[in-house]
Amino acid sequence: MGTEGLAPGEPVGRTISDGGLWWPWFVLTLREVAWPPLLLISFHLVALCGFDAYILFPALDLPMHFLGGVVCAFCLHRASINASVCGLLGPFHQLTHRLLVLALTCSVTVLWEFAEFSSDHLFGSHTQLGLEDTLHDMLLGTLGGMALLVGIRLAGAPHPQTRP
Repeated sequence: MGTEGLAPGEPVGRTISDGGLWWPWFVLTLREVAWPPLLLISFHLVALCGFDAYILFPALDLPMHFLGGVVCAFCLHRASINASVCGLLGPFHQLTHRLLVLALTCSVTVLWEFAEFSSDHLFGSHTQLGLEDTLHDMLLGTLGGMALLVGIRLAGAPHPQTRP
């Protein structure tokens, strides 16, 4: 395989299919972002199965969907930055990064509601209380993602190019 057209230092023959570019990104991202979703899902399962908290406190569903959006956006934010650093995505650009994270967070909120719908129909879990409940859940997940992005912007987090 020739190296014509490659920039100096660009990897030769390493592709996603042979584990060359995605594996460092995957390991780095997993180390950085595995704990928030595990913590939130653990809390959710304990509240759901251990204490029937959603039955005793129906309003608990609202902050959980908001926090789900925050956690999802955090994971996607770090995954996107790491993908730029590892060469899976192009160079970091603030606007496209925020749009990508927000669009993917919205997609995850829709998939979560599909999962709740499926759980209701397959297992009789009764997690969805109707259309209004579903739309509130999706709105709160989206607002959680937006809140994280605004918080990162206000905190003045460094760009990936300035990471140590």
